[in-house]
Amino acid sequence: MCRLLGWSAQETAWGIRAGSVPLSNLCAGEFVLFTSHISTGVGLPISSFLLLLLEDFDLQLQHLTPHSLLLTSIFVHLCEMFVGVRPYVILFRYFFILVKSGRAKDEVGAYYFQTRSDPPTPYIPGLTGGKWEEWRKDWVIATTEVNERLSLPTEGPATDRASWRAKPSLQSEFDPVLGKIRSLVESGLISLHVLGDFLQRRIAP
Repeated sequence: MCRLLGWSAQETAWGIRAGSVPLSNLCAGEFVLFTSHISTGVGLPISSFLLLLLEDFDLQLQHLTPHSLLLTSIFVHLCEMFVGVRPYVILFRYFFILVKSGRAKDEVGAYYFQTRSDPPTPYIPGLTGGKWEEWRKDWVIATTEVNERLSLPTEGPATDRASWRAKPSLQSEFDPVLGKIRSLVESGLISLHVLGDFLQRRIAP
């Protein structure tokens, strides 16, 4: 875990500890953090963009599969390092929808983001064939700023599926951003290239 976060043992002494079930001894600011989520680009403190995205869909962090968090990390790095803009929730929703997994046995990892099938502007080709087996088994207790989006979910989001798929209308200010993304797609950029770049730079999007 220390290696994944890029921290020394001394730096993690306050922020990460082993957890056990039942979770009856969590202190303020402590939450369950899956090791797989760290490996997909989630860092501490949790980014403001990710928290806003969770709030927009009425999700908890643990609702999402590791692949969805990897997809989100790639989107953030694409915006910041390749397009040259900060990530926006409305731009994310322009390209992605939220989907409920029919195979999930509980609410943890029961939801995932999926690329829209018909975006007017194409998005970079994604990662395919990625399965995360038994990822719920490896977790720790992490400490960060208190946020309601980090509590372990016991039920699904209150929003309905129609709102998950609603396509936002982007203002004209986003036209140069969409144009840049289209240009990157046409030049052959794919999600694997973006992933490789943020791993090489050891950045936690």
